[in-house]
Amino acid sequence: MKIALTCSLKPEIIREEDKEKYAEFDSRQTINDLADAIKANNHEVEIINVKEGIREVLENKKSNIDLVFNVAEGLEGAERESLVPRICGELEIPFTAAGSQTLINTLDKAKTKEILQETNIPTPKFQVFDKEDIDLLEDMDFPLLVKPLLEGSSKGLFNENLVNNKEGLKKIIKKITKAYNQPVIVEEFLDGREFTVSVIGYNNPIVLPIVEIKFDDLPEGIHPMDSYEAKWIYDNPKKGLDPLECPAKLSRELENKIKETALKTFKALGCKDWSRIDIRLDKDNVPNVLEVNALPGFMKDPKENSRLPKAAYAAGWSYEKLIGEVLKSAIERWKIK
Repeated sequence: MKIALTCSLKPEIIREEDKEKYAEFDSRQTINDLADAIKANNHEVEIINVKEGIREVLENKKSNIDLVFNVAEGLEGAERESLVPRICGELEIPFTAAGSQTLINTLDKAKTKEILQETNIPTPKFQVFDKEDIDLLEDMDFPLLVKPLLEGSSKGLFNENLVNNKEGLKKIIKKITKAYNQPVIVEEFLDGREFTVSVIGYNNPIVLPIVEIKFDDLPEGIHPMDSYEAKWIYDNPKKGLDPLECPAKLSRELENKIKETALKTFKALGCKDWSRIDIRLDKDNVPNVLEVNALPGFMKDPKENSRLPKAAYAAGWSYEKLIGEVLKSAIERWKIK
């Protein structure tokens, strides 16, 4: 098939102060690895960097595209991740991964949680703030974690965002709403084990080996959570630090509970082909869903510790097989001959 690989490429040179800004974008090496994996599955591929005018680009290339392999983060705003799927839908071009509404819902952490609550999937209690002087709900218990409402890749989720009192809460809400120009979501912090679970497929999706995120080697003063510091600074196998354990060491009962929760979440949110779901245990060892990544990370190099590929490797899959399974799911779903 002829496949268009739509992506959001990082600039070749990024200033230190802009590193967080481009945390969700992919390097040229990562996109080249993905393109090579698509070719290894006997398809042609063209890389398209998603910028202004992407609709016209896809419309002009429509007759020469059998499938769009979409990993683009979009441009800006609350619906940025839905840009390519929405255009593909309008142009009737098949595409991989979730549709536009799912990507709108999963980028918005509150919408995700509302859907989880409607389908009886456990998730920490939460409240949305667009300014700091709103009263905290009476049933919200400290410690509380503050996150930007509409960001991924732990952007805006810093060590200082875990607070223990109302004074600290107001301070962080004010700081994050101003810095990211968006509301924040405040949720109760669960002090249990944390996992990320990769799901592949559509009609009969499968769960890859569970990845546990360990916080034992974090420096003193860094909270045991997947903050920006933990993910992008201290998760560094090159320096001998590797917080990921896969397969996670779990009892059969707990493993089944986590997998069941991930599959229910995958279906409830309308994910397709691949997704990664972040889960944390509460005090009763009940798996609670934190976030849903309907456009998961996919860096090939094991040294990068990209979580979905790490799970695939633990299952005995090559990177090429992982991408082939995503393609297979999309091809069957769209009934492409």
